Amino acid sequence: MEPEEMKTILHCVRCQKDCEHVVIYHRGMISSIVCQECGIEIGFDQKKLMACYGEDLVNRVLTKPRRITEEYEKDLIKFMKDIPFRIITKPYRLIKEIDPFKN
Repeated sequence: MEPEEMKTILHCVRCQKDCEHVVIYHRGMISSIVCQECGIEIGFDQKKLMACYGEDLVNRVLTKPRRITEEYEKDLIKFMKDIPFRIITKPYRLIKEIDPFKN
């Protein structure tokens, strides 16, 4: 399966500004992100991530952009209604899932 590429605007950790990035998918998961301004590439070693956090969590995180796209293509009105709440609560839900003993 050939890697797929998608262009998007993200905040670059090196440039310290929002600029165009290329997100590279391999087998439906993010394998790397490349800043088009400064060229920094952030790679994701799926085997290491899965060893640390478990296959289910890693799969969900790395496939999230694709699943969000499918959601808004399916029902844009519902997506726009739900997204503000989801953005606010997602960090808390993710931390709770990674470390269930943290309060």
